[in-house]
Amino acid sequence: MKRLHRKKSFVIKLTIVIFLIIFLMYYFFVVSPIIKTYTSAETRAVTEEAINRAVSNVINLSLKYDSLIDISYTASGDIASFTANQFEINSISREIVEQAQIEMQTLGDEGLNINLGTFSGIPFLIGRGPIINLKLTPIGAVSSNFESTFESVGINMTKHTLYLYINVHVNIVLPIKSYDIYTSNQVLLAESIIIGKVPEVYLNGGSLGEALNLVP
Repeated sequence: MKRLHRKKSFVIKLTIVIFLIIFLMYYFFVVSPIIKTYTSAETRAVTEEAINRAVSNVINLSLKYDSLIDISYTASGDIASFTANQFEINSISREIVEQAQIEMQTLGDEGLNINLGTFSGIPFLIGRGPIINLKLTPIGAVSSNFESTFESVGINMTKHTLYLYINVHVNIVLPIKSYDIYTSNQVLLAESIIIGKVPEVYLNGGSLGEALNLVP
């Protein structure tokens, strides 16, 4: 009788262990990739929204290309150099980064709402069922960098565009595991059509964009 009881107890424990192994394998190989894909898309969407709010709080319609970039010309009318108003550009960038950090902290406090059906790993249940709030943790400081592009749009006509990239590192805490998401959001700071021959150092070297990457 005692042997039978031990055997029954062993079978129950073995069944539980097998069930746990199957559950963990199903979670890590089926459910987790689906959740990661879904939450990554949702996180990037809400992060982009937070960045857009930060940008709209800082940049207004009165911001002009001439206030950021000064162009000097030769006696023949060709472009001699581009000079960036680094103080103004970096000031704007710092304000956007600071606002983005505030927005991301608010986002972290609110978390991300995911429907319970998403955790099943079954495609037609994704986005269905009760809401579960996932914790989002912004990691480190929001960072930024610049890109300056030149595009020929006609004879001696060049479109100069100045972009600011806001880079965000977010940690998502899920059941059993967590993972990191990196996002980069492009912000148009200014653009203008320039009349005159642009020196090759700017067209090919990207020196203006590199010179602007001074924001800590």
